[in-house]
Parts: sequence; C-alpha cells; structure tokens
Amino acid sequence: MPGQMLRGVQAWLLALVLAGTIGALYLRPWGAKDWQVALAGGAAAWVLGPLGLRGGIEVAAESANIAAFFFGLMLVAAGAEAAGLYARVALLLGRVRGGRGRVAVVLGLGTLITAVLSNDATPLVLTPAIFVAGAATARATTDAAFAATFAADGASLLLPVSNPVNLLYYERFEPGFDGYLRTVTPAALAGIAAMAVVTWLRTPRERAAPEEARHLALERPAWPAMLAAGLLAVGYVVAGMRGWPLGAVTVAGGLAMGVAARAGGPIDARRYRAHIAPGVLVFVASLMVLAESVVQAGSLDWLGGLLGWLEEQPTALTIAGAAVAAAVLSNLVNNWPAALLLAATIGARPGEHEALVVGVLIGWASGANFTMVASLITVFWVSVARQHGASYGALRYARRAFLPTLAGMAAAVLAASMVVG
Repeated sequence: MPGQMLRGVQAWLLALVLAGTIGALYLRPWGAKDWQVALAGGAAAWVLGPLGLRGGIEVAAESANIAAFFFGLMLVAAGAEAAGLYARVALLLGRVRGGRGRVAVVLGLGTLITAVLSNDATPLVLTPAIFVAGAATARATTDAAFAATFAADGASLLLPVSNPVNLLYYERFEPGFDGYLRTVTPAALAGIAAMAVVTWLRTPRERAAPEEARHLALERPAWPAMLAAGLLAVGYVVAGMRGWPLGAVTVAGGLAMGVAARAGGPIDARRYRAHIAPGVLVFVASLMVLAESVVQAGSLDWLGGLLGWLEEQPTALTIAGAAVAAAVLSNLVNNWPAALLLAATIGARPGEHEALVVGVLIGWASGANFTMVASLITVFWVSVARQHGASYGALRYARRAFLPTLAGMAAAVLAASMVVG
C-alpha cells in the first residue's frame, strides 16, 4: 500500500511537471527560451521521476541520432541560404503571376523540399522566398504563404527523414525502410494530394499585381548546391536500406551543402552561424527525458488504456482512432511533445503496434494543422512571416487550415486502412 501511494504521488507530481513545462513553453516566463524551459522540465522529471541516474542518461543517449539529425538540418539550411537557393526560389515564384499558379508551385516545391530535406527546411526556404517574390499584404502572397506551411506538415510523412519525429518512431518501432514505404508512405501521398487539391481549389483565380515582381541578382551557380541535395537524398535511401544512422547522413549532407556554398564564393559567416542553434539539441533531449519519466511514473496510464482499447478494434478503426487522438493531443500541446508522449506510451506496451503507430503518425503530422500552435513547423512559419511584415491571427489561420487539414487527414487514414493489416 505505501508503495502504491508513493507511485500515485509521483504520478501526480510528474503530471504537474508536464503541464507546467508545456504551459511555460507557450508563456515563456521571465523571457525564458524554449530549450531552457525544456531543460528545467526534464531535470525536474528526472529528479522526481522513476528513471534514476542511469535511466536518465540512457534516455538522453538514445536521443543522439535525433540530435544529430537536427544539427544536420541546421547545416543544410545554412548552406542552402549561403548557396543562394532561397533567392532562386524567390525568382521562380516571382515569375508566376497567377495566384493559383503560385500556390501550385509552392505546394510542389514544399512537398519536394520536405521529402528530401525534412519539413523543418520547408518554411525556412520557402517562406522568405515567398515574401521576397511579392508584397506581404497581397492576396497572392498570403495564399502562397499558407500553402507553404500546409505542404510542410502534409508531406512530412513521406519518408523517415521527412520529419525528426518520423525518425524517432522509425528507430523505436523498427518498421524497416521497406516497411515504412509500404505502410506510411501511401497514406502520406494520399494526404498531401487531398490537402493540395483543397488548398488549390480554394485559391481565387486572380493575377498578382505587376508591382509584386522583384528583380534578384543571382551571383552563385546553382549546380553545387543541387548536387549536394541530390547526394543527400541518395544517402538517405542507401542508409535507410542498410540500417545506417540517418542523423550521421544528415550531418554529412549539411557539411556537403556548406562546401557547395563555399565553392560559389565567400560566405557570410554571421548569417551562416545564425542557423546553428545548440539549444535545439538540449530541447530534444530534455523533452525525451520528460516524456519517458511521465510514462514510467504512470501519469498517462489513461492514455495507454485508450490506445490499448483502440488496438483491439478493427484495423480501420484503430488507425482512425489513433489519428484522432494524436491530432487532438497535438493541437492541445503541440505535436513534438505529443509525439514523444505517444511514442513512450506505445513503446511501454509489448507488441509491434503497426496500425496504432501508423494512425498516430497521421494524427500528429496531417492532423497537426488545425491550430496555429499545433505544429512546430507552423510556429517557425509564423515567426518568419512576422519578420517579413505579415501577421496572421489564430482565428484567421484556423479558418484557412480547417478544410485542407481535414481532407488530408481523412485521405491519409483511408489510404492507410487499405494497406495496413
């Protein structure tokens, strides 16, 4: 009995730490940065929770490949900007005068960038280019900007490397590269197609104003950076098939992108270093420790019970229910902590959980677009848009995002139900 009481108290304490950490990530008290909040929450969970010293170190060590993946993405983004890829995208968008045409180009480029360089790169590459190509207040610019964030989230399931969370699930549940392509990729293709069609159809048939087009001087050759991106894509495929750590491949690709940028001329070291944020690595490791602590303490036993009940249902219902649960949780607390909590909860149960995992992946990716705070990518996108003079309110975002997100999520669930099981 004393042991049960102690576990109950520990579970409540960890639940309070989790709630406090998530709340602080939104409120940022005393001007604290995200990584500082996550570090405080992870440390408190480590001290109060059941992991112990050794368990906490093991969980933090397990995040090494994901941390390397994030670091590699920073290098890729820095090299891409230095190589002039942002400017070239802006030039391409500036040449497309129709609103629907510009949205179609953004959706296509966003899907391609997300598939190869991950969804973190998409808002960093496309959003600045969109605002360089047109006035921030123009309707064509607004439509293209929303299409960029929709594409980043919608296409983030295409490959294991299309999103850092994919990598987390890929390593923990080990579906294999061929297994991922068989079960998750078809759902991702259906989801991105449905989202794109709805987004395109809702774009008015109007032409961009003549004054929106801007002239950009391109002083660097594009082929070195394009070659580096191609090699990175090939490296992902080879590493996935051979079971090599994808984080190391991403770091190598980031270094190659830097070399490609330098081959075209001098690099602005200050702008290059601005892309490197070591705090992100602390953020990732700290939240993983927090999630594991909360699950092992039993604070989310109710969630484990819900997922267990869903897993006993027919495959289609399991996938749909898991997708809805993940989408709701993501829109409440953001999809990164939601994904970590769900991964830890599912991983605590024996079995393979194929349908459950696919449904959860759909929910936190395709379903994390209903609100402005549901996805880390959308948070990045909002920040970049504000830097360029555009401000989008939460209600305006929700109205624009509802139908494309619902269509993408429904299509992904339907496709997954046909290939899983």
